Amino acid sequence: MQNAYRIQIICILLAAITIAVFSPVTHFAFLNCDDQTYVVDNTAIHDGITGTGMVWALTTHYASNWHPVTWLSHMLDCDLFGSSPAGHHFTNVMLHLANSELVFLVLLQLTGATWRCALVAALFAWHPLHIESVAWVAERKDVLSTFFALLAVWAYALYGRKSRVEGPPQKAKSKKQKSIRYYILSVALFALALMSKPMAVTLPCVMLLLDVWPLERVSIAKPSGFASWSPLLVEKIPYFILAAFDCVATIWAQKSANSVVSLQDVPFSLRVCNAFVSYTRYLGKLVWPDHLAVFYPYPDVWNLWEVASSVALLVVLSAVAVALARRFPFLLIGWLWFLGMLVPVIGLAQVGTQAMADRYAYMPSIGFFIMVVWGLSILCKKLPQVQTIAGLLAVGWLAVLVVCTRAQLKYWRDSAALFRHALAVTPDNIFAEYNLGQALDTQGRKEEAAVYYARALALRPRRIETTQNSQYVAHFNWGIILANQQHLLAEAESHFRAALSAKPDFWGAHDCLGKVLMAAGRTDEAIEEFQAVVRLAPNRREGWQQLGDGLERQGKSDEAARARAEAQRLTPGIQVR
Repeated sequence: MQNAYRIQIICILLAAITIAVFSPVTHFAFLNCDDQTYVVDNTAIHDGITGTGMVWALTTHYASNWHPVTWLSHMLDCDLFGSSPAGHHFTNVMLHLANSELVFLVLLQLTGATWRCALVAALFAWHPLHIESVAWVAERKDVLSTFFALLAVWAYALYGRKSRVEGPPQKAKSKKQKSIRYYILSVALFALALMSKPMAVTLPCVMLLLDVWPLERVSIAKPSGFASWSPLLVEKIPYFILAAFDCVATIWAQKSANSVVSLQDVPFSLRVCNAFVSYTRYLGKLVWPDHLAVFYPYPDVWNLWEVASSVALLVVLSAVAVALARRFPFLLIGWLWFLGMLVPVIGLAQVGTQAMADRYAYMPSIGFFIMVVWGLSILCKKLPQVQTIAGLLAVGWLAVLVVCTRAQLKYWRDSAALFRHALAVTPDNIFAEYNLGQALDTQGRKEEAAVYYARALALRPRRIETTQNSQYVAHFNWGIILANQQHLLAEAESHFRAALSAKPDFWGAHDCLGKVLMAAGRTDEAIEEFQAVVRLAPNRREGWQQLGDGLERQGKSDEAARARAEAQRLTPGIQVR
């Protein structure tokens, strides 16, 4: 009874402090990076959950991913909150709160160590490295996938405990039937986690780790070969089948959107170096969350000393975890949890232009916190004289994390603040230069925006970024600013053509180039651009209208009438995505 009361108090305190820490998020705006794609400009989700919307969510690879549950969650938010960013942010905060409580309760179910589980949950809940997953509406997929993944682990833990058939036959049979229900529930929840974000593909491996510790369904202290592992591997087959299916769906989605970076652009040797350094950077930011940014630029080369020291650190930590595995299995389990869950996003298969991202550490960090907290507990048992110091250090660490999180949160209030901060802590950040320019542009601060677009274009193009968005979109947006000034139409034209040179199927650049050419009196060339627009975006009403205007100017009245009729037929505002 006393323990149940203690658990309730911990849950209440964890919830109260987490809400207090993240409450400012509900006053934040949508960001100009991905929030537009996921919510603001995504007409597919604006009507909320409908039959058509559900079919779209299940079949689309929009935004370079297949995650139908994430799309449905955004649709539900539109049903509940409309276009208000406060409601969408509120959902993210509530999911993070639920995840924090689940970290505590799941670990408690697995280990029964109340205070250690509470400390891990608090570290998870209040760590600044997790702000990106909570304060960014587009990262709904992160908190949602983790929610289902933790529930899947909880159901699996119940299955693992109850699958040990002991006692009278009738009781054993009932226990076995109940364990099967938990197993089926765990598989179903894992499927929902995958349908929220593909990063959950490594969860079956985490379950195998939990079989070693703390479930102790197999022993590493007394290894008995493959025979002891084979039943555990067999029962993971449904999980691995679902993970394989999700990998195929994700690769299809990312390749269809040209999001996968080729080995020609980023050689495998550079990826391996980046992986080693990124692992140590994640570790460093988990210990001391300094210089956090929404985007970390990919380098041309890595410093040899930095790579060598990263490799040495990872080897030493791995060797220690393996050497102490029989006496302290939580060290190896936590370490492999951290390393393994980062594998899909560590950059060996490079998607996008980032070297690393804070959001990627959201669920992997749990493994690291388990290592630290359980390790600290063992140290206190071995050396009772350090208990008071260890307790003070733990409380102090949590206090520092809360203060740092509140301080870091203010940078996420809007796009301009976020990318100004990114530029302050990361050098040569083309992505941040461009997005800050776009944020200022949206505010009507055209001249300031032009400065950041120019800086983005002036930066020496990095190997990986020459094939991605920053360069061609910067050309496009700077061209728009120049096009508003009649005497700079020629310069605007050059930027639109540069954008099209990098991305020929960019209908927005064709559209703006056509307008510039029309303003310059070059009707024939303008019509070619508008024809490209209606070919690439056939459901865009304005494209057909502009093509009709151009054909009318040429004296082709019949063709102009057909183009305008098509414009009239289309519903205003609908655009091909």
